[in-house]
Amino acid sequence: MEHLGSFSLILALALAIFGTISAFLAAIYARERFRLVAVRSYVGVAVLVLIAVVSLGYLLMNDKFSLVYIYNHSNVALPWYYKITAVWAGSQGSLMWWTLITVAYTCIFLFFTRKAPKLMMSWALVFVGMSLIFFLLINNLVAPPFNFWGQSVGGVDPVAFVPRDGRGLNPQLQHWGMIIHPPMLYTGYIGFLYPFALAMGALITRMEGREWIRLIRNWTLAAWGILGAGIVLGGAWAYMELGWGGYWAWDPVENASFMPWLLATGFVHSVMAQEKRGMFKLWNVLLITSTFLMCLVGTGITRSGMISSVHAFAESDIGWYFLGYIIANSLLAGWIIFARRDQLRDDNRYQSETSREVGLLFNNVLFVVICITMFLATIYPMITEAYGDKRELRHGFYNTVEIPIFLALMALMAVGPILTWKRTSPKLIRERFLIPSIIGLLVTIGALFLFGVIRTSPLAFMSEMLYPAISVGVLTFLGITIFQEFWVVVGRRSKRAGEFWPTAFISVVRMNKRRYGGFLAHFGILLVAIGLTGAAFNKQDKKDLGIGEVMEVGGYTFMVQDMGFNRTDNFSAMHAEVTLLKDGKKLKTFHPEQRVYLASEMTASEVAISETIMRDFYVVLAGSATESTKEHLIGTFHIYVNPLVVWVWIGSFITTFAIGLCMLPDKVPVRATSSVTAGNEEPA
Repeated sequence: MEHLGSFSLILALALAIFGTISAFLAAIYARERFRLVAVRSYVGVAVLVLIAVVSLGYLLMNDKFSLVYIYNHSNVALPWYYKITAVWAGSQGSLMWWTLITVAYTCIFLFFTRKAPKLMMSWALVFVGMSLIFFLLINNLVAPPFNFWGQSVGGVDPVAFVPRDGRGLNPQLQHWGMIIHPPMLYTGYIGFLYPFALAMGALITRMEGREWIRLIRNWTLAAWGILGAGIVLGGAWAYMELGWGGYWAWDPVENASFMPWLLATGFVHSVMAQEKRGMFKLWNVLLITSTFLMCLVGTGITRSGMISSVHAFAESDIGWYFLGYIIANSLLAGWIIFARRDQLRDDNRYQSETSREVGLLFNNVLFVVICITMFLATIYPMITEAYGDKRELRHGFYNTVEIPIFLALMALMAVGPILTWKRTSPKLIRERFLIPSIIGLLVTIGALFLFGVIRTSPLAFMSEMLYPAISVGVLTFLGITIFQEFWVVVGRRSKRAGEFWPTAFISVVRMNKRRYGGFLAHFGILLVAIGLTGAAFNKQDKKDLGIGEVMEVGGYTFMVQDMGFNRTDNFSAMHAEVTLLKDGKKLKTFHPEQRVYLASEMTASEVAISETIMRDFYVVLAGSATESTKEHLIGTFHIYVNPLVVWVWIGSFITTFAIGLCMLPDKVPVRATSSVTAGNEEPA
């Protein structure tokens, strides 16, 4: 079994090369039989990679510490479900898992595109095959997961030996979030390969722009939604496991996943202009190409060790291989785009500054600006290190630079869906934006006073509460416009069809899933933004406490009722019982732990969290402040009261659901449901 995985990966590489050559011959000579050979080869690659992954999983479950990878990421006492997740816990295993997801995604792609134009698909399969070859080369030559230990005896060749136990899985990875988060994040990354491949195939075969955009739309939406869900799950894992009281820290690896999501968000909006008006053709090709390349950039820097992050893998030279692959794809895609530049000329021009096309343009510019500034800030430590003085940009830089752009996007999110193609009448603008603008402005002014921005700072822009105050006003503006849209169309549907409001709402959404699924996605983002704004009001404190002692945080009292120790085969732990009190009334009991994992000798906090609609109570036991008996034991407690966090998770769920809704076909013909929405099929 130890050698089966290695042999499977070698055969998979050979078959991937054969399939890619077959796809290339099918594209050059327009031969269907060559394309079918490529398809069958890729299915064979999928089977072989699955065998390799199952082999590694089997070896992990049976504690085969003769393999270096298993020794480094497992141990005898590790629970079985974490032994399975150890398949993707290290760089070598995660790259093989990446290959497995790629081949599985490829099989799904082959099935759902079986009726697509054959010649275009042959070229698309060439790009898919190139990706398979690259990752299988990495799996076989650069980061093989099936290497054995060797020991030199008496100066002769190394002989195999088997350690009695392994070093264990990183404690921070022993969490349910890491069972789901990495596979979902990888799936989102990988998913952008297929719209990129389709776009390249369409350009090479000179397919008409509106046709290939429709073909790749759902593939992009699927990858975009999965990547977004993966990012949110990563934030949830960080919140529950790392014990620092937050879920987003502008960490380089967080940024690496967020940057392609930003570019993809711009793309899924701008494709509407190409579908409806034949515009943004070149821009859309550049966006989907950049999204795919940014996925590779994020994967490369995560595994190169060139950046410092709790999420990153150990330092290696693998980043240089990714750099070569990125450059190769960039040059090839750039050459194809340049060669087909005549095909990418827009069919129409802008007719008014108040058109929906202009709104989409501003929308895209903001997304790209955020991505570029975030990318430069992420690689800034690598640039400064090259000159001998490594420096990092902290969250203060990101908050100062990125938050104003995000606020502008929130405002544009309210405006964009209402604008019409070609030109929006002044009357419509007044009807839809006058009242929301006035209310939003008044709320902003009120928030500036309420949060003490104007009263305490003559230079308001220097106050750290300035952005939260503006955010409250902008989100009020956005919320009113979304509510107003549904109030109008659902009310008219209810009167016309005699339906109750909930039924009318469902009917409206079913009639035009793209438009109202988009509005639901915007509503989900609104809820996420509310949760993020709440972070400005977080309260925290850190103290050493003994049994019976209390800490006041955010108007609440936390009392330590008990502390002690326990031990399992996998870890030893210091635990505590903490009671939450308000005005002397007991509200909640928390049981945080500080664990020391025996195999790795690493520590990790098990955070105790109580979530409510208004705030989270977050209790961390950071360790023992003294070495003493239980009666005199003193622990270090870090306690947070975080407002509105739950809305980040609720909004993310609604957004993911809405993206799936947008992918479904409409069951009835789409008709404008009100005069104010005529000419708009989906929000921007």
